[in-house]
Amino acid sequence: MNGITSLPPSSNHPMSRDQLITLLEAALKTEELRYARRLCSAWLAIYPGDLNVNLLNARAYYKEKNPDLQLNALPILEELCKTDPEYLEAQELLAVVRQLAGTENHVVAKACANALMHGHALKTGNSDELSSWAKNVHEARTALANANSGDNQQVEKAEYYIHQALIENQDTPLAAVVHLRLIEIKASMPKVAVHSLAAIYHERWPDCLQFLFTLSNELMQSGESNLAVSMLHQAVSKDITGQVPQRMWGNQHPYTSIWPMSLEASNSNPNSPQNIPIPAAVASFLGWNQIAAMNLGPDEPQTTYAYSSAERSEAKDIDPPVSVPTDIAPSLINNNEPLPLSEQAQAVQTELERLADELKRPHLAREDGRFPIYVVFSTRQGLESNYSSADYQKIDQELKKLVAVIHGRKINQEYWGSLLFYADDPACTQPYNLQPAPYDDAWQLKLLLSKLDTALEKSGERIGALLIVGGPEIIPFHNLPNPVEDADSEVPSDNPYATKDNNYFISDWPVGRISGGSGNDPSYLISILKDIISRYNPKSNKLAWHRRIVLYIQELLRRGVSKKQSSYGYTAAVWRRASLAVFRSIGNPTDLLVSPPTHACESGNCAESEEIPIKVTSSAEQCLLLPQAHLGYFNLHGVPDGSEWYGQSDPALPENGPDFPIAMRPADIQNNGAAPRLVFTEACYGANITGKIVDEAISLKFLSSGTHAVVGSTCISYGSLATPLSSADLLGRVFWSLLQEGFTAGESLRRAKIHLTREMNNRQGFLDAEDQKTLISFLLFGDPLAQPFHTKTSPKTTPHLSDSAIPVPTVCEHLYENEKDNPVSIETISHLKSVVAQYLPGMSDADVRFSQERQTCANFCNHYPHGKQCVHQKSSDNHTHYKSQRRVVTLSKNYEQAQQIHRQYARLTLDDTGNIVKMVVSH
Repeated sequence: MNGITSLPPSSNHPMSRDQLITLLEAALKTEELRYARRLCSAWLAIYPGDLNVNLLNARAYYKEKNPDLQLNALPILEELCKTDPEYLEAQELLAVVRQLAGTENHVVAKACANALMHGHALKTGNSDELSSWAKNVHEARTALANANSGDNQQVEKAEYYIHQALIENQDTPLAAVVHLRLIEIKASMPKVAVHSLAAIYHERWPDCLQFLFTLSNELMQSGESNLAVSMLHQAVSKDITGQVPQRMWGNQHPYTSIWPMSLEASNSNPNSPQNIPIPAAVASFLGWNQIAAMNLGPDEPQTTYAYSSAERSEAKDIDPPVSVPTDIAPSLINNNEPLPLSEQAQAVQTELERLADELKRPHLAREDGRFPIYVVFSTRQGLESNYSSADYQKIDQELKKLVAVIHGRKINQEYWGSLLFYADDPACTQPYNLQPAPYDDAWQLKLLLSKLDTALEKSGERIGALLIVGGPEIIPFHNLPNPVEDADSEVPSDNPYATKDNNYFISDWPVGRISGGSGNDPSYLISILKDIISRYNPKSNKLAWHRRIVLYIQELLRRGVSKKQSSYGYTAAVWRRASLAVFRSIGNPTDLLVSPPTHACESGNCAESEEIPIKVTSSAEQCLLLPQAHLGYFNLHGVPDGSEWYGQSDPALPENGPDFPIAMRPADIQNNGAAPRLVFTEACYGANITGKIVDEAISLKFLSSGTHAVVGSTCISYGSLATPLSSADLLGRVFWSLLQEGFTAGESLRRAKIHLTREMNNRQGFLDAEDQKTLISFLLFGDPLAQPFHTKTSPKTTPHLSDSAIPVPTVCEHLYENEKDNPVSIETISHLKSVVAQYLPGMSDADVRFSQERQTCANFCNHYPHGKQCVHQKSSDNHTHYKSQRRVVTLSKNYEQAQQIHRQYARLTLDDTGNIVKMVVSH
């Protein structure tokens, strides 16, 4: 006797769960295994969501000597660990049974148990990968426990370790459970991020209760109580004792009342637990003087259920105290109809749907806490067709080094993963169950990136930044339709590579591109890669302590003697006022160079240019000498086929010499460490690199000389002549401001475009043609994570609803085909030319074109590709408040100078009364 004196269950009274557990534990200790399994089956027919009883049922099978019976424990344990991956006892037993079954994944279960216990290294025999994963999960759980106890500094430690764990093992939900818990307690993350991540993980592991409970709680907090309660009841039926929420929220959590106060089984069925005779060994162990039980007969093998199909059939008429019919159990992931929402929740839902409809970007309304991945993106065939086999191998080695040095680094308060992804290589796409894309098909490459981001969700990751490696001959530009009636037939753009859907105006992640120029010389591309690697590798830049002191003193002396600037600007004289408004955000107005009088000189002296005669009337300070600075801002002219940037004289301040002096050449950028870390240029074609070698494009020369990132336009860009700023000027000013707040170059450009969208929408109610062209033509060459200087600011880099969820209504222009359709009088045209002449002399004989802003742009949309990217086409019935009555007058003139054609455009927008509401000029 063991001293147990509790009374045995009576066949005339219900059996309590405490009595059941007592009987089961006694049956296991006395080896009455068939009785234990019969008892479990009878109980689970009523309460299938009793996780502990399921575990005892598995133990009863495992303790058998017959191997076939032992393996019946496997499906029970598999289901338990899917439901509650933090169930330590289930993970431990699953590892043992899997090993008994000869399956290789027993190490995974062992690692899960190890992570839940102590995190010690596992001796796997072949690899320590799972051992490392388990240790990282354990360290993250420990850090989170300390953070919950008040040590907030442990949150960062937890973030680091769980990120490593997610990267190493994407197939088990345990690391994802810890990741979601981290996002819940991270103060900087908005509530919608928890909701989004829980939904992502719930879709990946729908059986896992941790994700279901978190999702239900977030819905409850957001006011969607009907939906939340329904989901909670669904979760209760899967965990009838509430062991998972008690582990998550404590014994006194807010939803305790949903669970039944007590569990008991009535005697209404012959197979009820209390109607099963108790074996003598069990009765004796418990001190109950029971007679021997009847022979229960041989066991029937069970392969997929915790109880037999016959017992399942007998239990059909028994209603569990808590149940949710599957046909009304809602899911945020599938298309099931949700339960009716409360009035408050419905109002919130209506507003979100309105914003999503206007933006046509419903996924941006869902923030997520996924870890950012730096995706290095290229095509193997593109590289191999452009370079020799040996050169390709060199580039590939540098790309792998770059991925390795980024992995695990902390940038802007986030730990980053990294990935080398050749879009046309099955070895890169197959791990994500994706098909390779043709290397020369921009649209298919864009779709593949969108699918990659979806695939990364499975491991709690997202595309955080994209680095395109290679020029358009390796990764093609998207040749988008030009929304402006000017000389450009198309707009080369990387914007679609930054979006999940067809709306290429608003980006989901920052994008940068590096290129060594056209041709088959890989040295420039390899040099750029090495520069980026060295910036992220602290060992490559670490000097001896005495050397660092010497350099520090030299830097102080240089600042004192040369007054080294942190930034400089260079503008055409004609739009100096607009350039000053942009440049003031980063520099002193006195540091803004103006052309003319400043101009480029041959061989570093002030000799006259061979191409354009320049009359030097003052000292050598008129010759361009680029200062040494962190930031460089350029607002000059550019031409499609030339390599130079040009100034333009101001009619109010005439200068001797040509109207368009050569302001800058690629040769003016010296690779001596003096190149600015970051460049923003408003020059037309400032980012035009198609078919150009490094010495033929200033943007490429900057990159090859050590500049971290260059932002510019691939075609004609437009800007203001004065305030208020618009188009490229507005984009530049906001870009510089964001950069100084601590955002990376790529994120600054992404957010600046969002700001431009919001600002112009506020001013005029839509994006007009110049706004649209600015958004799609300005690209970043270089590292999208570049930060030219460190600031004390630590911005959040996670996209926020307030940043992105704004309307993007657009209009297009419909040209008037003949003079009879011209709605602008001759007097008005004369007046407009006189206004423009104040800024741009010689436009009195300019060509004039007239257009009307319209909402529907079918011809424009059908241009590329097959209408797939008609993101701005609106229905006039649904969006009448965006209707525009404005007319656009375009003045254009070609100036020929030194065998170079300079195209000048002035675009004046008139309201319905004929007043000028906007004027921009081409740069």
